[in-house]
Amino acid sequence: MRIPIGITARNEAANIEALLRSLRQSVARATEALGVEYELHLLLNDNEDHTPQLLKDQSDIQIWHTSGGIVEAQRALVKARPGAPFLIFTDADILIHPDTITELTAVLDGHPEVEIAYAEKYPISPKRQSLLARALYYYNLREGYQTRRNYCNGQCFAIRRWNIPTPAELNWHPTANNPFLNLAAGIRIDDIYLSRDLLRRAGPQAFHCTPAGIQYRPPETLEGMFRKYQRMRLEIERLHHFFPQSRPAHSRWGRRRLDSQSLRHAPLSEKLYYGLFQVALAICKLRYHAQRIYYSHFSKQSCPTWLPVTETKEPLK
Repeated sequence: MRIPIGITARNEAANIEALLRSLRQSVARATEALGVEYELHLLLNDNEDHTPQLLKDQSDIQIWHTSGGIVEAQRALVKARPGAPFLIFTDADILIHPDTITELTAVLDGHPEVEIAYAEKYPISPKRQSLLARALYYYNLREGYQTRRNYCNGQCFAIRRWNIPTPAELNWHPTANNPFLNLAAGIRIDDIYLSRDLLRRAGPQAFHCTPAGIQYRPPETLEGMFRKYQRMRLEIERLHHFFPQSRPAHSRWGRRRLDSQSLRHAPLSEKLYYGLFQVALAICKLRYHAQRIYYSHFSKQSCPTWLPVTETKEPLK
């Protein structure tokens, strides 16, 4: 068995070498434990920095240049490896645990009912000393004090059947489109669509989270928090138009709710940080609604929706 691993990256020169060191260690352990072979593919989507120059002498990795965002980068590898039993995708701004690739492979290989196995997320301590940076760190560390996740973590996952439609394959009512939604651009975020579609087709049992996971840097500023919130919230709205039939499954299983018991037992300091997070979230929601009004009714230009979260581009090590 030979498994392709696609590393999606855009301007990740600050982190790509650390990611590859951790990934190669995890791949070597999986090969030894399971006897599985892997091939590494760096999928540079709309890249503009010197990442290719950093890796020009590394013969064990194939470098691809793609355009159109992360979905089109993944599509290129899926088309090139149609016979693969499954594929693994990982972001470039994370660190991978030595056992992660072993666990992802074992789940997909040994459990045919599982369609997506994804690695648990572990945030690293913030570089910034602000109260909001700490609030965002604890929110992510405690999974938001929310109920169980029934969707894929797109930062590192293995998938049996990648099936994201092209823009030309999508159906939506022309009158629904506007510069805010920009439905003609197609699906922009891989994990939101893949999770929602799988919930509709198979339910929560088709997902599996592996404890050996990844380390990552969450947003640490209000601007970074808004950009992450905007991407996710807007993509969910767009999918409502593309796939209205998936809304019941999304409402039933895809939405997480506050786990009040977990929050009740949290230390007082974390409760205060959680309160600060909620204030920041309210600001993000107000800004998002203002943005929707402006781009839906007053602007002829498309809403900017993929601005980089600067702090997540900073070196992890």
